Amino acid sequence: MGSSTERRSGDLDTTQPGIRQIHTWIREQAAIRIELLNGATVCGRLRWVDLQFLAVEPGSGEPLILISREAIALISVDA
Repeated sequence: MGSSTERRSGDLDTTQPGIRQIHTWIREQAAIRIELLNGATVCGRLRWVDLQFLAVEPGSGEPLILISREAIALISVDA
């Protein structure tokens, strides 16, 4: 049996700086802009992240949009 600090394959690696930055944006409820590889842009607030998707709320009370992490070209704070 492994220790509770042992990394299992498939866990979200929260030691990675990109994941830590995404978690900061979630906590701060920062307005972000996500550019996708196909050229589309999604703006809103990040709600959560997992191994496959980011959940973005485009506006207060609007349904979440799930974005595949593989489809993302750029994430930035929307100024």
